[in-house]
Amino acid sequence: MKILKYIFLLLLLCGVAGFVFIATQPGEYTITKSKEISASKDVVFNFVNDYNNWYLWNANIDSTSSKELFSEDSKTYTISNGNESIIYETLKLYNSDSISQKLTQDNLTHNLVWKFTTTQKGTLLSCEMKGTMTLKQKVFSVLQGGAQNYLGDDIQKSLTNIEKYLTNQLNKFNIKIYGLATKEGTLFIKQIDSSSTKNFSSISRNKIPELIKFAKENSINYTEAPFVLFDYWNTTNNKTKFSICLPVKEEIITSEGSDVLGGELFEYRAIKVTLTGDYSHIRKAWDEGFKYIERNKLTIDTNGSYIESYKVSAPSESEPSKWVTDIYIPIKADLAPKKKPITNVSIEPVLETQPIE
Repeated sequence: MKILKYIFLLLLLCGVAGFVFIATQPGEYTITKSKEISASKDVVFNFVNDYNNWYLWNANIDSTSSKELFSEDSKTYTISNGNESIIYETLKLYNSDSISQKLTQDNLTHNLVWKFTTTQKGTLLSCEMKGTMTLKQKVFSVLQGGAQNYLGDDIQKSLTNIEKYLTNQLNKFNIKIYGLATKEGTLFIKQIDSSSTKNFSSISRNKIPELIKFAKENSINYTEAPFVLFDYWNTTNNKTKFSICLPVKEEIITSEGSDVLGGELFEYRAIKVTLTGDYSHIRKAWDEGFKYIERNKLTIDTNGSYIESYKVSAPSESEPSKWVTDIYIPIKADLAPKKKPITNVSIEPVLETQPIE
């Protein structure tokens, strides 16, 4: 019996010592995890910044039992798992470079910072988490080899889920060639810019929201999706000049010195090509259009309007596989077949590439 008592006392002392050891461990922690993703910075930023997407990748969500709640201003997001809740609150956005958030769980506050850095492959997504652990979290942390393993595993799993989802999204696309169509005319406001062909995508994505903001601030009613009107695209010199345009109902005359100007696009005949999917495939869509013109012995109107129209895009649609971009390549009218114009409303494709899964 004495031996059993000694063993019991020894175990008790070990338990007390273990409890004291865990309780006196530093509660503060800082965890940083990263993942490189083959997607543009804007795509990754918009995806992470939208709480409506979090069920797709957040490791804290159980698809069978978790409940989600969203605030009206979309700045607060709550995950409820039975009696436990995790509350995320967006504090500040730093352009497309970082997102500052607050996470509240078990009455403790943790700070989250998401960082987005452009790389040759795409984007380096980093998540830094700082806070103080509860006693329960300290226990699990010690058992699992530290906060980097205990809390960091869920962060790394979330980053991996984001990478898998976006990679899958970017590989889903198709290209439809509608053949000859009539591009309807419209009034528009525009901002003229130029860049290298390599940087066109990122520059145009930044300019479009600026033009939309200008229209809203000046109570200008725009009627359709924004589009780009190209003056030229020179792959040899790696240069392009273009206008970011927004269709409007009435003619707009801006004040002298304004970088926003009014303009008008007249109706013309064109080959219409539609890309459904991420914008990274846009050059393939243009190439398919030019091949179609060559096969059908049509003649490009080099003085005409080359257009990309962004019918569906971010931030209104966060899934790149659902983005829709229409391309119009001008054709000389006198050489186009004399038949009823194909409108850009209800037409069927004459050629369609198969989606890549």
